[in-house]
Amino acid sequence: MINRNTNAFRFYIVPKKLDKRHTLYSVIFNGKIVIDRTHLPSAAGCRYLASMGLSGRAEMWDFSRPYARMVFPDLVKAAGLTVEDDDHGRPRVKPLRKPCQAPIHEGPDAGMDNHPSNHERLSMGA
Repeated sequence: MINRNTNAFRFYIVPKKLDKRHTLYSVIFNGKIVIDRTHLPSAAGCRYLASMGLSGRAEMWDFSRPYARMVFPDLVKAAGLTVEDDDHGRPRVKPLRKPCQAPIHEGPDAGMDNHPSNHERLSMGA
């Protein structure tokens, strides 16, 4: 059996409201709302982490499940993707046409997960 310890940057999503086509979510990192409304929180969360100069594994969590909703082995790669509907209205993952230029977060807490219920970075053993 292989024993692996993996660390991941954890961000959380909270449904904000339902618009005409999508549920809009807030993205929370380090206990702060970093993105107020997005219909694609997975990509937005990864883009935010990448804009802070972070790389590696990321996980998207909510406050109702005891496990991650989505896992991104390479958050920088995930930050370069988006979801668009094809000609038949089916969602498809595609490269982002125009990469977002978000400000880079350089504070001392850049790599910490300070969520009130979890004051350390996620460490999982397999």
